[in-house]
Amino acid sequence: MPQQVEREQLWQQLVDQIGAEYHQLEVSERTWIQKTCDRISCVQERLDQLFRRGDGLRQCQDCRGDCCALGHNHLTLANLLLFLSQDVRLPTLDFSSTCPLLGTRGCLLAAGQRPYNCISFLCDRIEDQLQKSDVECFYLLEKELRAIYRMFADRYAGGSMSGLLLTAKRLRGQPYLKRIDLC
Repeated sequence: MPQQVEREQLWQQLVDQIGAEYHQLEVSERTWIQKTCDRISCVQERLDQLFRRGDGLRQCQDCRGDCCALGHNHLTLANLLLFLSQDVRLPTLDFSSTCPLLGTRGCLLAAGQRPYNCISFLCDRIEDQLQKSDVECFYLLEKELRAIYRMFADRYAGGSMSGLLLTAKRLRGQPYLKRIDLC
């Protein structure tokens, strides 16, 4: 079976499994997820403002998303939970593309929805366009964002900083939302 088809099938299994787990959670746990995902979105929007200030849209368009290669490993549990907690449908992923979220007009996700690796990266082309104070701000926000993503990694069995397709190999069907911080 081609790798693309395997990824598509595994991805759909993960979405279904995690969706079912999420809907079985206590309201208080879903509230924690929603508030934490909202924090992620807020910080990511601020990072995107700096990215745009560095002429990021044009820079990415010029290089055609070279840094997006192998993006099939970037979506994490936190990213999927963001969609579930906001009751927003995840775009259809195209695993034949270098990044399954890369469409003809760029990323299919809004800045607040993107995986950590995607939103927290500044290539030299973009960083060179920013003022020193903006670069410093970007990396302070990146540190804050990493800490929030780590909260998922410290709380849930499937919450690592690695993407869900990689995490699936480690968990082998075990619950993703099993609390590991209570053991």
